[in-house]
Amino acid sequence: MKNKLLFFLLLTYACFAQQPSHIIIGEEELAGVNIYSIIQDEDNTVWLSTNNGLYHYDGLHFNVVSSAIVKDLSLFGLTKDNNGMIYCYNLSGQIFRIVNGELELYWQIPKEYISSVIYISFDTDNALLVSVNALLKVKKNKQVELIYKYQKESACQIVKNAQGELFFSENQKLFLYFNNQLKVIETELPQISNNLLKPEITYTNDIALFVNLEPKALVQQEKEYTVVDFNVCNDKSIHYSAILSKKKDLVWLTSSKNGVYCFTLNGDPLYNNKLLFKDYFISSYLEDTEGNFWLCTFGKGIVLIPNLNVIDYTNNDLLEKDDLKKITKKGNNIYFGGTKGTIYKLNKDDIKIELKNQKKIEFLKYVPKSDFFFVNGQIYDGTHLNFLASNNYNKYDFFQNQLSDSIYFVTRSGLYYLDEKLNGQNLNYSVRSYAVFNDEINKILWIGSSTGLEIFKNKTFSKLKVDGQTVFASHIIRVENQVWVASSSGILIFEKDKLISKITTKNQLLSNNVLKLVYDKGSVFVSTNEGLQRYDLKKKTFKNFTKSEGLLSNAIFDFEILDNQIYVITSKGIQKFNFDDISDSRSLPTLKIDNVIVNGFKKIGTNEFLSSAENNIEFSIFSVTHKDKRNLKYVYQLKGYDENWYTTDYNNNTIKFTKLPAGKYEFRVKLKDDSQVSNQMETFCFEVETVFWKKWQFIVGAILVITCSVVMYYRTRIRYLIRKKNEEIEKEKYIQELNKSKLTALKSQMNPHFMFNALNSIQEFILQNKKELASNYLGDFADLMRSYLQYSQEDYITLRDEIETLELYLKLEKVRFENEFDYQVSYKESLDIDSIQIPSFLIQPFVENAIKHGLLHKEGAKHIDIEFVLEKGTVLKCIITDNGIGRKASQEINKNRKHKSFATEASHNRLQLLNQNIGQKIGLEIEDLFDEDNRSLGTRVVVTIPILN
Repeated sequence: MKNKLLFFLLLTYACFAQQPSHIIIGEEELAGVNIYSIIQDEDNTVWLSTNNGLYHYDGLHFNVVSSAIVKDLSLFGLTKDNNGMIYCYNLSGQIFRIVNGELELYWQIPKEYISSVIYISFDTDNALLVSVNALLKVKKNKQVELIYKYQKESACQIVKNAQGELFFSENQKLFLYFNNQLKVIETELPQISNNLLKPEITYTNDIALFVNLEPKALVQQEKEYTVVDFNVCNDKSIHYSAILSKKKDLVWLTSSKNGVYCFTLNGDPLYNNKLLFKDYFISSYLEDTEGNFWLCTFGKGIVLIPNLNVIDYTNNDLLEKDDLKKITKKGNNIYFGGTKGTIYKLNKDDIKIELKNQKKIEFLKYVPKSDFFFVNGQIYDGTHLNFLASNNYNKYDFFQNQLSDSIYFVTRSGLYYLDEKLNGQNLNYSVRSYAVFNDEINKILWIGSSTGLEIFKNKTFSKLKVDGQTVFASHIIRVENQVWVASSSGILIFEKDKLISKITTKNQLLSNNVLKLVYDKGSVFVSTNEGLQRYDLKKKTFKNFTKSEGLLSNAIFDFEILDNQIYVITSKGIQKFNFDDISDSRSLPTLKIDNVIVNGFKKIGTNEFLSSAENNIEFSIFSVTHKDKRNLKYVYQLKGYDENWYTTDYNNNTIKFTKLPAGKYEFRVKLKDDSQVSNQMETFCFEVETVFWKKWQFIVGAILVITCSVVMYYRTRIRYLIRKKNEEIEKEKYIQELNKSKLTALKSQMNPHFMFNALNSIQEFILQNKKELASNYLGDFADLMRSYLQYSQEDYITLRDEIETLELYLKLEKVRFENEFDYQVSYKESLDIDSIQIPSFLIQPFVENAIKHGLLHKEGAKHIDIEFVLEKGTVLKCIITDNGIGRKASQEINKNRKHKSFATEASHNRLQLLNQNIGQKIGLEIEDLFDEDNRSLGTRVVVTIPILN
């Protein structure tokens, strides 16, 4: 029922058609090559038997299959056995089969059986049947069984139906061979010619017998045979051969003088009974699994028809050498024109010239309400195409108001309207513009100009931007209550002047570069630079018409709709089709991983284990389609190396990975086009082993060798270092003991020096008869001596002991200065003075030096401030600040004295000795203090002490 409906549509629509839209493949590769038979393999590739041998076509390339065993290059009768193996033969009696892409001799027909015509087939046992001057059966062991000896000793054509039954006809009888039995099923067929009857299997799996060389047939209908005469050219010198479709009610009658007619089985002509492809001798036929129709020729390649319902008008002689550009409609007629300046009228099956001698047709539009034709810059009446008016500029678009007779149009000079005298009047908008639409309901005028999309509202022009970007519009229409804008950013949908939706390639639009929109019967038709689409407003789905569906070129110049038929002009001419005849979805071809090559030469299989040096892998992907391939792409991933998916062009079917690291990998590949990704995914697993120096055996061995070597080396080295270290320890002990002796000697020198200063002070009090002061002073001095005796033999004391001893000393000095001197010792309560240890009596010499050299010679109040600060938890800073005369003044006073300050020298010597025995050194900084007039304010001494807890 479906096939009958299809050809009812063909009859309806093709009555005014020229011929099916098609392309020529192999025009150069097969030039001069006569194709005798064609067959499609299980992998969708195609084999051709020709006068030049066997050809293989993978959808991209034609390759000759050369073989030294072929005696006669002319090969015929490509046939599949029951397992899909392909066979062919030559007239020398060699029967070949194709094994792994090569010809293999299967059987040689004995000389006594060879005839000028040969046919082959296979029975239910998959044994080869050969029709020569007899019907022979070739068994698996190559033994030959004679099934039937032809009475006329001439080969009869044998055909096989879907059940495996084989038929042939001789002497008006029809024979059936099935399950190794031969019987006559028709004893006397109707006599319709003296020529042989050739049986064919119809699309309904019935029998039709065609008269050899004549356009006649016996067609079986409900076990009765009907004589069918096919109405063709009445030329007795022309011979005809019938080719039947196995899938449709379709008969091709090929002419011995080129061309082919197309009929249904009952003799109804298709394509207005015109001779199709009159420049080609049609020799064989194929309907492939993708729905393409292949008409093979002698010497001129292959006529490939993607869709029988897509009609091509470009073979009309009137259109020769005219590059068509624009199209419009009036009533039931289509008008179109091109570079020759001619306007053609298409009405049913008739194309005629309506207007000539124009400039190149760049604008062509019919205005129904005004009954005007706009042709470039001229206006013609719609009835007789009489000239009415002219302008000096071509129009790019126009719009006629429905509520009034006003007509707006845009040109390279801006926006115009047509006045009563049909003259264009500029509307104070002089920017080159390409699209115009007037929303009469909302009183908004839309303009697509070279500077972007603009609207005229409330007497003001304003630009409309989308996502902050300028929009460049090529066409603007009303769709129900919305305004649709064709732009370089897709389809923009507005309500009033507010953008409410956007259709782009993300929504299955073929291209964002939209050229034209047409609203018709609940659908919007869209042309882009990638093809034509129909958008269903209710379902919100697209149906595509591209090169894969029969469009001659994706470069669409213009299109028009008339009675559900789409008339489209491309760079290749004018075509007609109905979207209802186009399949809703395109199935993607199957694919396989054909070859995997390692390091450029080694072929491997899946799950192989490769050495570390075999890490350059090349995958060859095999996929065959005979549809348009431009939008097909491979999507692949190498799991274990990269989790990302990558895309490569369909023609680039080789994918390489270099210098792969060790690991387990899985290569994955799929097919995709603009609208879908195939569910089929092919995989290939392999593993690259670790380099030998990364293997655990090598690593363990290396570790053992290295360990033994290291042990031996370090044993020798350690013995040497121990000996050397012992020598250094002995030397260090000697140095430390020497430094300790020096420190002890120095401290024994420093302590009497302090006592000498203190006794001098007591003596001075006694001489001044200050007995009470001398008594108190002597008591404090005794406490200080007790502390000294207690700590003098210790290397380190606590910070508390140091501070208490220091305060006793300062108290004695305060008495000596008779209250002109004060001091302050400060530290934070958080400072743990009981656990911090410092070298004993480290601070006191610096304080003494500050008093003696800084404060002693100062007149007036004398002050010293001592502050202890903990930094970073490991360093104690002691900051000693006095307001004395400063070091420079002190040096001036003491420069003539022969006595050298013992405290200063001793302190520096002690620091040097202490720093030799500790890792972190004790630091000393001395800073002179000045006011703004550079007068001395005193001295600051900072002692940095690494603390011991």
